[in-house]
Amino acid sequence: MRKLLVVFAFTVFGYTATAQGVFKIGATAGVAVSDAGDIADWALGVDAYYMIEKVDAVINFGPTVGFRNFFMSIDGIDDAQFLPIAGAARLKLFGILSGGVDVGYALGISDYLDGGFYYRPTVGIDIADAIELNASFESISDAATWGSLNVGILFEF
Repeated sequence: MRKLLVVFAFTVFGYTATAQGVFKIGATAGVAVSDAGDIADWALGVDAYYMIEKVDAVINFGPTVGFRNFFMSIDGIDDAQFLPIAGAARLKLFGILSGGVDVGYALGISDYLDGGFYYRPTVGIDIADAIELNASFESISDAATWGSLNVGILFEF
């Protein structure tokens, strides 16, 4: 097992030594689904990515952090807010299409939330190499499942 970890570490180091980092910031808007659909109408989010990319590479990866706000449809209940912290991986197809997943943990910011497992599969299309339009499903497994179907935009710097 130790040898496998060493090989993995050298592979990642070798990949990142010849790659460049790209900073991306984006926003999403979506409709609440799963358990959240019963008590929330819609959700807004922002994300920041630092993707490690190689020229002509099929897969890119990096860390991400964001903020989610589920707007409650029931009076008297504060909005549900989360801070997702995750790792992101993206496959690039045909130069303009991408697909991948963010996986990590979402911290509950609202008083009544603990936080939980976070995942977000996403598909996107690049426009002018600096803008990505995307669609995603997002799920945060707290005591309830906070889900949303989203559309978003991502800007590359």
